[in-house]
Amino acid sequence: MRNDNGSSRFTFGIGLTDKCNTNCPHCYSRAGNQQNDLDYDQIIGLVNALPVHSLNFGTGESILYPRFFELIRELSDRKIKMALTTNGFTVQELSESDLYRFHDIDFSLDFPEKATNDPWRGTGSFECVMDGIARCRQLGIEASLVSCLMQHNSAVMGKLAELACKLGINLRVNIYKPVNSNQYKPTYNQFWAAIADMASTAHITACSEPIINAAIGHLANQPGAPCGQNSFRIHSDGKVMGCVYLKQSSVTIDQLIDDFLTSRETIVESLNLALPAVCKDCDYLKACAGGCTARRLLGKPDEPDEYCFVVRGDQPKISAKWDKSHNLVHENYLCTMIFSA
Repeated sequence: MRNDNGSSRFTFGIGLTDKCNTNCPHCYSRAGNQQNDLDYDQIIGLVNALPVHSLNFGTGESILYPRFFELIRELSDRKIKMALTTNGFTVQELSESDLYRFHDIDFSLDFPEKATNDPWRGTGSFECVMDGIARCRQLGIEASLVSCLMQHNSAVMGKLAELACKLGINLRVNIYKPVNSNQYKPTYNQFWAAIADMASTAHITACSEPIINAAIGHLANQPGAPCGQNSFRIHSDGKVMGCVYLKQSSVTIDQLIDDFLTSRETIVESLNLALPAVCKDCDYLKACAGGCTARRLLGKPDEPDEYCFVVRGDQPKISAKWDKSHNLVHENYLCTMIFSA
């Protein structure tokens, strides 16, 4: 393979398996009930070939990957920074020594109370998350709640921020993308009201959502969406893409290993959308650059981000309070927001 020019190091989100012990209605990865497991040797080949800075394991429930223990021990021994996104089950099954191999752990929760969360994610899911967080806190491992902002929970996102603050952990928020269905997508008003509620409750430690950066006057390291710049997503079928919410890719992990520069160009090209005409003279161009690429690709590619406030002449009222970075793996990995107490 040809080595990458320069000193860049990369973050990979890896979906080890499609298998999961829950079946959340808004899950973006379960359409078709796939049962793939990523090839172990391909993962080792990736870290042998490329300057990998950090890895996040997500999509399915990682403990269900047949060689999970072997993998995390191998990667930890190589000093690769690792994060885990889990519904709590994987943390239940890991020993203390294996938990210590992770830099940070995200626990999936979409409602701030057992009575509302469990009907959505399954009986016992709220308690499983709380137990996992308590265990991480006891061991001194950085923990976060991670929630998907949907129309179904938009009114309680501020409560989720309150819960995270009460627990002394972070809240990371992804915006629902209509990968399989539009039915959970928040409306424009729900979106901005939820962002304002969370920002009024907790400090922002990181934001890579372009349209939100525009609204709060934050210039990220690079304009627009971070996907495909220094981060990539590998699905359990071995396909590589620039964003976790995109399903189609012509690049396989073997091709990425064999010729990174060509594969990277292909991935980046798949994310290249023409800047909408309305954005060209926009005051927020350097922060937003048209908005979230995945939202545009899954919606109307020729138009700006559907949550664009400029085209509506409606400046959101968000009281953004900032705290220092916690250096989490997800901070520049995809379009996301991270809050802390």
